[in-house]
This record gives sequence, C-alpha cells and structure tokens, in this order.
Amino acid sequence: MARILNLLIVIMELIAFFKGRKEQKFLKSLIYYTHLSNLLTFISSLLLVILGQTSFIEIFRYFSVCMMIMTFLVSACLLAPMTGKIKELFFSGTGLYHHLLIPVLSTLSYMLAEDRAPFLWFLLPITATVLYGLIVLCLTSTGRIEAPYPFFNVKKTGVKRSVFSIIAILLSVSLVSLAIGFHRPLKTNVKLVFVHGLSGWGSYDPINEFFPYWGLSGGSVIRYLNNQGYRSYAASVDPTGSAWDRACELYAQLTGTRVDYGAAHSSAAGHDRFGEDFTGRALIKDFSSSKIALIGHSFGGATIRLFSEILVNGSEEERRGTDAAELSDFFRGGNGDNIVALITLAAPTNGTTAYDLYEDRSFDTAAVEIPEEYEKNSGLVSQGTKPDFDGRKSYDYASYDMHIDNALALNKRITTFENVYYFAFPCSSTVKQPDGSLLPDPEITENIFMKGAIYMSRYTGTTKGGFTVDETWQSNDGLVIEISAGAPIGAPQSVYTEGTVPVPGKWYVMPTFRGDHMSLQGRLTTRINVKPFYRELAELIAALD
Repeated sequence: MARILNLLIVIMELIAFFKGRKEQKFLKSLIYYTHLSNLLTFISSLLLVILGQTSFIEIFRYFSVCMMIMTFLVSACLLAPMTGKIKELFFSGTGLYHHLLIPVLSTLSYMLAEDRAPFLWFLLPITATVLYGLIVLCLTSTGRIEAPYPFFNVKKTGVKRSVFSIIAILLSVSLVSLAIGFHRPLKTNVKLVFVHGLSGWGSYDPINEFFPYWGLSGGSVIRYLNNQGYRSYAASVDPTGSAWDRACELYAQLTGTRVDYGAAHSSAAGHDRFGEDFTGRALIKDFSSSKIALIGHSFGGATIRLFSEILVNGSEEERRGTDAAELSDFFRGGNGDNIVALITLAAPTNGTTAYDLYEDRSFDTAAVEIPEEYEKNSGLVSQGTKPDFDGRKSYDYASYDMHIDNALALNKRITTFENVYYFAFPCSSTVKQPDGSLLPDPEITENIFMKGAIYMSRYTGTTKGGFTVDETWQSNDGLVIEISAGAPIGAPQSVYTEGTVPVPGKWYVMPTFRGDHMSLQGRLTTRINVKPFYRELAELIAALD
C-alpha cells in the first residue's frame, strides 16, 4: 500500500511540475519553501517506490512529510489570510497539488501505511526550517532576492508582524515534527519475530508491502504493533520448504548472514548448501543480545520450534560432517538463551489429516458429498500449497513434514526448554450438527477451504505409522486439526484459562479461536480485525519479561 500511495504522489508531483514549468524557472523556484518541500517529497516518494522502506528512506519520508504539512499550514494560516488568494493557493493550477492534494496524501501515507522513522529525528525538520528561514532572511535583507513570502519582507510587512509570523512558523514546525514523529514508548524489551506458514511471505518479499501476510486486507499487524510500542519483524522463509530449510533461512535473516543449509543436510537432500545472503540487511541488527519471542503461523510453528532446537543444541549430524572451520554457528549450538517465548498459531504441530486422509485407502472420499460450489474452488488450496519439485528429496518439503507420522517424528527431535514460555493457539471453524457430526461453518470458513474441511470433519483412520485418528481429530480450520494445533503430544502441557500464571518449560493450549485457517491473518476474501488479538498477544508476551 505504501508503494501505491507514494506512486500516486510521484505522479501528482510530475503533473504539478509540467503545469508550473512555464511559470518560473526550476532553480529559481527552489527559494520557495513550497517548491523545496515538494521536490524533497518527490525524491523521497520515488525512492520508496523503487527501493522500498529502508531506514534511510523512512527518515527521508519523515522529513519531507513534516515539510509538506508546514507547506499546507503556512498556506492556510498565513498566506491565505494575507493575500486572500484562496482559490489560487488550494483549488487551481499547481496550488491544488502543491498546497492541498500532495500534503494530504503524503501525510496519510506516512501515518497509515509506512514504517516510521525513529523519534530521535524529530529535530531534523525543525533544524531545516530554521536554516531555510535564516538563509532567506539574509538574502532578502541584503537585496539579493525578492522575499518569496510576504512575512519575509520586513520593511513592507512590519517588524512586529514579520517576527510574529516567523515565530508562529517555528512553533508550528516544532509541533508538527513532534506530532508526526511521536512513537508510543516501548512496552517491552522483547522483540516479536513473526514467521509465516505454507505459501506465505514476509518483509523481504515485495508483495508484503501491498498485501501484508500478517493482517492481509486489514492492514499490517507488524506496523500496528510497532506503532503500539512492540518491536515486531516479519521473516520471509521458503513458502514450501521443509522445517529444516526454513529454520536455516530464519537464522540467516535474524543474524544477517548467508543461508547455510548444512553440508550434511544439503548433500543428502540434493540441493545447494548455501542460499541467499542477508549480510547487511539483517531482520534484527542485534539479534544475539536481544530478547526474542518467536511467533509462527501454520507451518511457521514447526519452523520456529526446530529453529529453537538447532539454535540451542546445534546439529550433531552437521558437526560430524563439516570441518570445524566451515561449520555455521547455527549448527554449533550453545545459543538461544535470548528466546523468551515461542507461540504457534493454527500450527500442524502434530501433523494434519489434510494430507493423510487422501493416502488412507480405507477412507472413501467419493462417499462424502461435496457441494459443487466448494468443489470448483478447492483446487486453489492445492495449487497454492503444492511444492515446486526441483530435484530435492521428497522429505525436504513442508508437505512431508505435515504428515502426521512425520510431524510426530519431528517432535521427538525438538526439546521443550525449561527457560522458554510456550503457547499454542488452535483454530476451528467446524460446528456440531444435530446428529452429532461436525461440518465447517460457511459463515466463518473461506470457500476454498470448505471441501478439505468437510473431508477432515468426516475422517477417521490409521496412518501408515500406526497412529489412530479418531473423532477427536475431526474439528478443524480447513487445513489444520484443532487438537493437533495444541501442544506437541507428550510435551508438558495444560489448558490456559483466565487467571493462569504461566511458567516456562510448559505448553499452554490457549482457547480455540473461532475461524478458519487464515482467520488469524485477517482472512482472504472477507476482512476481520485481528489487531486486537495481536495486541493482547503482545501484552501477554510483555508480561513475561
């Protein structure tokens, strides 16, 4: 969204430029605060469209937005009353763009859609405006230029009026700078790291700026939490890769290093050992010294759990198969003391029947009636979650890890650490029918999930590994089973109720969220406001610190 809004700003600036180029020469026009602020806005918006929201561009945008607001305020509160030219200033020619449309759109974009610059930069627009005023006063008083604004012409306007106008401008720019740059104070030292699920995306992916995975059409949850005082970050791991590969990518992004999948793993799995290099663009610049809470949606749950295991205990297989000088610190282990909490959201922690039921010959899918409207749209799910087989071994994909037998095997490799808090949030969109059976509620279940949800709500059977799937495994959210989205089977656990005082080293199964698999993301085709949910989650995490 930020890129779209700033593209509109760039287009408007170009329109205004071509409208006004016949009126005055470009360089001479820069003596006007209006033209200077619009030039800076054009450059900052263009950079954001091309490069995205980097730290430098965040500061640049903050600077230009403050100047644009001052352009509007000076025009509305000083120039309009002094000259009486309201139509020329706001509703015709370049004034329509420079004094009204661009300041309004630029402010809305920065406040609602852009990442905010650190508050310590609030002095920048104040200092720049003071320097501008001093330079113009100096040039006008020596006769080198004509006063660009009436209040700079001290002889004509009068000392008192000029001084009053300039003081008012300085006070205004100070208030604007403070108001626009204001950040809510940090509520906790714990940084929240969000890891997406199957077919998802994060902050390293361009689509995230237009359609954030965390929030979807309801707006970025990450930006919301940051503005509320909770430092939050969204990782971008392989959409269909295995938990191992995704954990390695998460480590590289958090530490600002090149992805190392491990010599032993990559050789056995049949792919390159090294992946993308995140040097100089770490998700968190001080990961090792920061307190961290890991939040994983769907298969992101398996990703963060395996990540924590490798971070703390390393990998014996990689230690044996790699020269010590070439071994990644990730596989050495001995880290992870900074992990405060681990939270899974609608995660297939113990696998999901969404895969197993199709491989169980005792379950006849043809005998389950599926309405035509659900049949024709169900393919979108399989298309979106199907891996792009590129020569890797079959076990190196998320679809393998989410089979019940394989998920249970993965659980045996992952430790529940005594110093970490654990919370699991299941989802369910099924409702009990008069005959006692379950069916997905179409009011809260996306159309594309309905077919799979109906199958899962009817399925019982036995996996190839001998695990019995009974009726307790029928409540689901369209992709993941409610009971499976709780704690790992066999791990220390209890049901979380109001008033519970959490202790580390134990899984707390939170109250089931009523909704389908993408409900905690804000849903796909309809919008629900999930920001209160994440605000409460952030408050829960903050209370642990």
